[in-house]
Amino acid sequence: MAAKRPAAAGQLAPIIRPVNDADTSPRARIVTLAELTPDPKNARRRTERSHGMLSRSISEFGAARSIVVDENGMVLCGNGTVEAAAIHGIDRVLVIPTDGNTLVAVQRTDLSSTAKTGLALADNRSSDTSEFSGQMLAELLEADLMLDMSPWFTDEEFSALLKADDVEPVPPEEPTAKSGLEIKIAFDDQEAFDRFGSLLVQLAASLPELNELSERLALVIEEHLNRRS
Repeated sequence: MAAKRPAAAGQLAPIIRPVNDADTSPRARIVTLAELTPDPKNARRRTERSHGMLSRSISEFGAARSIVVDENGMVLCGNGTVEAAAIHGIDRVLVIPTDGNTLVAVQRTDLSSTAKTGLALADNRSSDTSEFSGQMLAELLEADLMLDMSPWFTDEEFSALLKADDVEPVPPEEPTAKSGLEIKIAFDDQEAFDRFGSLLVQLAASLPELNELSERLALVIEEHLNRRS
C-alpha cells in the first residue's frame, strides 16, 4: 500500500474516514430538503437581486455553504440558500448535530482557482443585497421581551427599518414603583362592606398608628363599591 502523502503547509488533509466515524459525529445523517421547514419568523427578506445571485451561485458552483437547523428541522440560518437549492434540484441535506463548540466546515475539493474566487465573491455579495423586514423585527421583539437587538442594530438603524415598513415603534413601558403589600378584597353587598368598615374603625381606635391605613383602605373599598353600583 502506498504511503499517504502529508498535506502541504496551510492545506487540509483529505478526508478519508466516513462521516459517521465514532470520533467525528456518530449521528450525522442524510435527509431530504422536503424534511426541512422554513422559518416563518425569518426577518431577512430576499430581494429579487439577492435571490438571483444565490441561484446563480448554486448553478455555477453548486452547494457550498452550510445552513443551521434546530432539533425539529426548522431552518434558522440559510432560508435563502434552501430556496435556491430547491430550484436547482438539490434534494439531499447532510445534517451534522453539534452543540456550538465545534465549527462545521464544508470542504470542496473540486473547484478551480477561478471558481474558488468566484464562490467567495458570490457568498459575500449575495448577503449584502438582501434586507431586513422591519415588520418582522417588531413582531419578534414584541413576542420575546428578553430579545436584545442592540448588538445587531443601532437605535437609528432599527428605527429606519420600522419606518420603511410603516411600523410605529412601541415605547417601552415605564416601570411603576410599588412598595408594601397589595391586597384585594371583594364584598358581596353593602352590608358586608358596612361590617368591614366598622371593624376598621374599632381597629383604628385600639391602635392609633393604624388610623391612616384604615382610612385609606376604607376609601379604596368605597370607590370600588361605587364603580360596581
